[in-house]
Amino acid sequence: MKQPTQLRYPLARRSLLRGVIGVTAATVLPSWQSYAGEALAGTGERIILGDADLLALQNSISGSVILPTSSNYHDARKLWNPAIDHLPALIVKCESLEDVQAALQFGQSHNVLTAIRCGGHNYGGTGMADGGMTVDISAINRVEVDASKKVALVSGGSLLQNLDRATVPLGLATTAGVVSHTGVGGLATGLGQGRMARKLGYTIDNIRGLQVMTLDGKIQRANAEENSDLYWGVRGGGGNFGIVTEFELQLHEIDPNVMTFSYTYPIAKAADVIKTLFELGEHVPNEMSLGGGISTNGEGKTTASISATHIGSPESANKIIGKRLDHLGEPIGTRFGGIDYLRLQGIADGTLLSTRSVYSKSGFFNHVDDRIAESIAEYGSKHTMPGTQIRISQQGGLGNTVARYATAFPHRDTIFQCTVDVNWTDPKDAPKYQKFTNDAWDELWPLTTGGFYINTAIDPSEIEVRRAYAENYERLVELKNKYDPSNFLKLNVNIKPSRAT
Repeated sequence: MKQPTQLRYPLARRSLLRGVIGVTAATVLPSWQSYAGEALAGTGERIILGDADLLALQNSISGSVILPTSSNYHDARKLWNPAIDHLPALIVKCESLEDVQAALQFGQSHNVLTAIRCGGHNYGGTGMADGGMTVDISAINRVEVDASKKVALVSGGSLLQNLDRATVPLGLATTAGVVSHTGVGGLATGLGQGRMARKLGYTIDNIRGLQVMTLDGKIQRANAEENSDLYWGVRGGGGNFGIVTEFELQLHEIDPNVMTFSYTYPIAKAADVIKTLFELGEHVPNEMSLGGGISTNGEGKTTASISATHIGSPESANKIIGKRLDHLGEPIGTRFGGIDYLRLQGIADGTLLSTRSVYSKSGFFNHVDDRIAESIAEYGSKHTMPGTQIRISQQGGLGNTVARYATAFPHRDTIFQCTVDVNWTDPKDAPKYQKFTNDAWDELWPLTTGGFYINTAIDPSEIEVRRAYAENYERLVELKNKYDPSNFLKLNVNIKPSRAT
C-alpha cells in the first residue's frame, strides 16, 4: 500500500485580523485559531493557504471549515479503515448544495488536492485527501420514498442505513451493500453489490436518474434521455465526473423475512467445500446468493465454509439445497434460520470506525472448475495467519442479463468474485499482512478475468484500472475529457483524461 504523505501542521501562524484584508467588524470569525498552513496541490506541489482565503471559505458556507488546529480535527478525519491515517489540510463539512459548490470553487481556484467523502467506508481511504481538502457531504442525507411509484430519492451523502430504514418497513428495497454505514455515493457509482443483487440486479442497474454537480458548480440531470453520456459513465465509473447529489433508485417489493445459512468444515475438506460451492452456483435460483471460502480466525484456527442468503422461506431454501452437502460429512458449525432483512443489513457492521486495519485484493471469475477450487484450497490451507481469509461470493443473476456496454461496468459474465481479505490490530503487523495478500493474489489473479470491483480497490495502477473497465475504458476517457479535463477529481479509481497536463 502506498504510504500517506506526512505533512506537519501548522507550519506558520499569524494574526487572523492581520491576514484578512477588508474584514469588517460584522464578519463572524470562525472558532479555529489563526492559521496559515501548508497544503498539497492537485499537481503535487506544496502551497500555502492563507487566513484570508480560509476565512472567505468559512463565511461563504453554512457548514464548517475544520483545520488541523480545530479541536474536532482528528475525529473528523478518521476513516473506517484505521490502516489509513491521512492528514488533510482542511475538511469542509457541507450542509447544503451551496456549500458543496463553494468548496468545489475553492478547491479549483486554489488548485488544492480534493477528495469527496460520503461514508468514509473505503478500503483505500480515497474519501480523505492527505495534505489536501476533503469535501464532506455526509450531512446531506435525506431519503424520500414514493411507495406508489416504487422510487426513492436519495441525497448524495446518505448511508445505506438511511436508504434501508426508509424503504424496508414499507416492504420495498433495492440492492444496497452489506454494511449499513457504507455511503450510497461510493457504493452506487462503483457498482453496488449486495444480498439482493442476483434477484434485483446491481445498484447501478436500479438507478433511474441522477443529479450530478459538475465542476462548474451546476447541477446536471442525467438519465436515459438527458445527459445520457453522464448517466452511462457514473453508473460504474465512480467519482470521476462530478459529485452525485441525488440518486433516483428503483425499488422492488420484498418480504423482509429472509433466511441465511452457513456450514463450516475442517480445513482438510477445503477443496471439496469449494468445489461444492461452485457446483451449487449452477443450480440455485436468483433468490439465493452463495458465499464461502477459507478463513483463519483470531485464535489461528483455519476452516472452510459454505453460506448463503435466501430471499424466501427456510422451507424453500431446504428444497433448493436438499442433500447437496451431505457428501461433505458432518459440519463442525451450522447456522440456519430466518432473520429480518433490515437487521441482516446491519449484522456485519461492527462499529462506524473499525478497530482493525484491513487490506484486500479481489477479482472476478467468469468460469470455475476443479483446478480453480484446488488452487484456492491449496493456498488457503498452507498459508494461514490469524485474521486472513479467501472469500468467494456468487455474482451473476439479473446483473448478467445487462449488456456489457449498457453501463460503465463491463463484467456482465461474472459468476463468482474471489477476495483475499486480511485484518490486524498492531501497526507493526501491516507489512506481513499486506505481503500475505499480495502473495496470495499473485497465485490467484491469473485465474480471474483481470477485472475487479472498484469499490474494494486500494491504490490500483493505471493498467489495473484499464483492466477493470476493459473495452469501456476509452469511452470513459472521452467522458473524463468532457467533464474533468484537468483531472481535478483524481482521488478515486482514476480514469485519466487524455488532455491532462
